Amino acid sequence: MKRFIGNSLYFVIPFVVYSLIIAFIDPFNYLDGFSITSEEKRETIAKDSEPHLYKIIAFENDPKKNWVLGDSRSNGLYDAMDQDQWASLSYGGASLKEMIQSFWWATEIVKPDTVLIGINLNLYNKFNRRFWVEETLSRKGNYFTYAFNKYTFNATVALTKSLITPEKEPEPETEVDDPEAKKYYWQKKLKETDKFYKNITYPDQYKKQLTEIAEYCKKEDIKLIFWIPPLHKDYHDVLEQYDLKEYTERFRSDMRAFGDVFDFNYDSKLIIDSQNFRDPVHFNAEIAREIEKEIRNYAPSHSKLYRH
Repeated sequence: MKRFIGNSLYFVIPFVVYSLIIAFIDPFNYLDGFSITSEEKRETIAKDSEPHLYKIIAFENDPKKNWVLGDSRSNGLYDAMDQDQWASLSYGGASLKEMIQSFWWATEIVKPDTVLIGINLNLYNKFNRRFWVEETLSRKGNYFTYAFNKYTFNATVALTKSLITPEKEPEPETEVDDPEAKKYYWQKKLKETDKFYKNITYPDQYKKQLTEIAEYCKKEDIKLIFWIPPLHKDYHDVLEQYDLKEYTERFRSDMRAFGDVFDFNYDSKLIIDSQNFRDPVHFNAEIAREIEKEIRNYAPSHSKLYRH
């Protein structure tokens, strides 16, 4: 019996020690402020490791009544917003499925005042259906699944290293991107269009689900706004090979049926100037501030506003 107890302890102790380390480091704030690491370090390391887990737990810990949903372009817009008033449930490379799941999950925590959803044509596609949000909700379901997954482990290791390794002096910030690097990534993005548009198919199910969101928002007196991020003219030129004119008009018509729409992706000065973009699909910080101001003030300048 003693031998059995001893063997059991040898087996259990490592799990207990590991669980305690996770509790003290807590890279994704699961225990909401218990961590011995700084919030700044956790945000930098954990958000890079698994942004879905970081943002979902952040929302749970501090739910706000104004939400931004979308992909990396909505992330860029959120950087220019009042983050004391707005919460971001936007994720790089997000699918429309993830946005819809995030919306309904968040409504179980708090009823919003305003919901701002960023959707481009490439997301309005039957085959655009990544499901990381679903997996993330499972990972944070209890402390065991939170502690014993690779993202929590990797972020904990990185944060532990940051505690014992002297910090390097930050490199001086530069106002201008490396033009050669920008040129490389610009062309890379232009060559990736097949991935999104070659087999684009009308998303009947997504339309139905967005209609349900629109009806819920109307019933609950929630302001629902959609915005269509700008793409540079070079990207528009490449998209001509896919003959998307009819599909695009149907997409815009659907968006206008759901809620107010700010459309920044039309033939304007904004999409012509490459200095407004980091690459053909991502605008820069200055344009993010312009977009935020237009939406906040309901004063279109670089956009077309369609009121629902």
